[in-house]
Amino acid sequence: MHVQTRSFPLGLVLLSAAAALVGVGLAALVLSSSGAAQQSGLPILSPSTRTLLREGAPAPEFTLETLDGRPVALSDLRGKAALINFWASWCPPCLEETPALIAAYDELKRTNPNVEFIGIGTNDDRANLEKFVENNRIPYIIVEDSDGKVSDAYGVLGMPTTVFIDGNGIVRRVWNGAIKKEQVIEIMRGIR
Repeated sequence: MHVQTRSFPLGLVLLSAAAALVGVGLAALVLSSSGAAQQSGLPILSPSTRTLLREGAPAPEFTLETLDGRPVALSDLRGKAALINFWASWCPPCLEETPALIAAYDELKRTNPNVEFIGIGTNDDRANLEKFVENNRIPYIIVEDSDGKVSDAYGVLGMPTTVFIDGNGIVRRVWNGAIKKEQVIEIMRGIR
């Protein structure tokens, strides 16, 4: 009796084995990091539980404190066109875009008092945030999101992320990455 065997190309066998090893490694990494997160008291968020912020949807409400301890809520901005910028002092693109945000804020505030910017310092040390604000002379509101809960509610996956919100609290635009002054002004002028 003759048994017919099927041979597979060596490259396909090696590729399949490598894919299996990568899958096992990723599963182990996820399990070990979620255990560490649980032990440290950090929230565990998988991509499926993270909010996806959509243009045309209501912006998630939040209340955070300024660096001097004053509470600021998104609802405080009703009736104003708002820019919410998620940033960190350790983020090079955030550093790059800061002068553009300051210049856009100054220009927009001169012509429209119903414009507001809030910079949300995310997952950062308060002393570093204070130093960043002082060194850059940031004129708009800065609040601290030390545990990252607000950035999670907004679906922020990378920084900087800028969210444009109208006077009714509706998200009008989400910008991922550094933004330029001209882009900020163009978008804000289209928001009521």
